Amino acid sequence: MYSFVNPKKFKSSPLPLLILFFMVISSHANAQRSMKIKILADMELSNAGPDSHFFFNEIDKDFTQWRFGLSQLNLITQININKQVRINARVLAERDHGREFGRLVLPQLNLQYLSKDRKYGLTLGTFTNPFGSFNKHQLSTDRNLIGLPLAYSYYNNISEKLGFIDGLGDIVKIPIKGDVQWGRTNLYYGGYTLGAMFSWAIKPSKIGLKVALVNGASNIQFPFTSPMHLGVVSRLKIQPTYFWEQGVSLSHGTFMQDSPISDIFENLRQYSQTLIGTDYKLGMGHLEFSGEVIFTAYKVPVVDFNEGAVKSVENLNNLALYLDAKYELPFLQGSYIAYRIDHLRFSTISDGLYENWDNNILRNSMGIGYNVTRNIIVRASVSTQNVQNKDWGKSQRTFRLVLTAHY
Repeated sequence: MYSFVNPKKFKSSPLPLLILFFMVISSHANAQRSMKIKILADMELSNAGPDSHFFFNEIDKDFTQWRFGLSQLNLITQININKQVRINARVLAERDHGREFGRLVLPQLNLQYLSKDRKYGLTLGTFTNPFGSFNKHQLSTDRNLIGLPLAYSYYNNISEKLGFIDGLGDIVKIPIKGDVQWGRTNLYYGGYTLGAMFSWAIKPSKIGLKVALVNGASNIQFPFTSPMHLGVVSRLKIQPTYFWEQGVSLSHGTFMQDSPISDIFENLRQYSQTLIGTDYKLGMGHLEFSGEVIFTAYKVPVVDFNEGAVKSVENLNNLALYLDAKYELPFLQGSYIAYRIDHLRFSTISDGLYENWDNNILRNSMGIGYNVTRNIIVRASVSTQNVQNKDWGKSQRTFRLVLTAHY
């Protein structure tokens, strides 16, 4: 993801500049038949339990009281050079890690080629990570519930700068350049990656394959890292019937990055992440079920800070699975209710006397949504989560209400 504005400078008054920019682009697009424009804005009201934190449940610890404001603003463009070649871009302004609104980035910018029969395609640049199904839901209008599944939102004890550290963030606070390290999510929540992707409609509307050579593992946040990494991601989609879609995905790559302690690692590229997953979607009348099962394996260093050396290299893994259920209310067109059960389970670690390398989590979420008009959607959701070995209980509950306007 490209960041081209200093958040500290941008926090003062971003909204007028963004609105002006979007208006200029939009008015220009009306005169260009080859360009498609989509603008999307989210206004959010939220409240959360006292032990909430962005790295646990997407609500920053300093904003757990009632809060209302602009949380995200998007400009999505598609420029059709001809019938086979197009440029896709997305400009995003959002809250910085759930804090102040003022982070401006360019998460998507790619050149896409499609064959005349639309059977083959090639994409170069930054694009949506093809792993699984949830990465395709980048915009709030694509999601039934407001929050992200745990695999995309919960920061575990593995840091791309430090390796594995027990209790990282909430107990062990290690700042690097002023920022406390909280580790990484299994999959980067932005869902974008840099590289080249080949797509093949093996049997149109029935079987499809995507394979991408990218800039490292699926937990990497930025397109350019030091050192640069390499990874491969693929997804095979099968649709046996009109109501059933199944996907099988694989991702492997390296992810460790330079830091003040990089000298103690012999080779940062020897540490890796591997993901194996399957996703599904079943639709029957007004009822829809969807979800993912993702196994994640890491090869990571464990550092002895007293000795200033790598104490061991561990093979750690976790299992993430969630189920979404959505029911469209037949008596109120454009409305629905949704429920998600979400679980993240960690393996043991020999370095920690065979205890889990992070805390197992169970989260339950309920939500409702209503399309007020074709361009306005209102959604509300509540969630609770239980974290093993933590006396948090309902103190990480959340309430979120989002009004989305899109054009």
